[in-house]
Amino acid sequence: MNLLRRGRLLLLAACLAGAAPAAALELDAVLGLLAAVPAAKNNFTETKHSALLSAPLVLKGTLAYQRPDRLEKNVLSPYEERTVIAAGSVTVENRTTKQTRTFSLASSQAVAALVESMRATLAGDRASLERHYKLKLEGQLEAWVIELAPRDRKVAA
Repeated sequence: MNLLRRGRLLLLAACLAGAAPAAALELDAVLGLLAAVPAAKNNFTETKHSALLSAPLVLKGTLAYQRPDRLEKNVLSPYEERTVIAAGSVTVENRTTKQTRTFSLASSQAVAALVESMRATLAGDRASLERHYKLKLEGQLEAWVIELAPRDRKVAA
């Protein structure tokens, strides 16, 4: 998982988790806070960098999570696109081009690993996270980052 993907996951988790009172930082405490959230929705700004782009692409929209496995990303600017991940499938609806495509998470190991990392983080599932990633927690309880380093070299690429 490259740094950009890892950064998206960190952003997603931080946006959906909300603030917590100041306290000593412990991984189980942070995961416990995440596990207590049945559903959440928040705004996001994502900056994509690529050698193919003359300037960074800045996406704005909303992220939503609903237990146990539904993730939804709505891009509102500079184009309109909705991605829904639930029940083992991914549906991407580009409202600008009026195209929709659906695929199984099982068809892409990298996408499945990314989705599992988001779901496990939001569910506070330490066992699942540690099965696939090395975890590193930094910061304070009110402003934290969990870095997920993939154990599988294919996912890390």
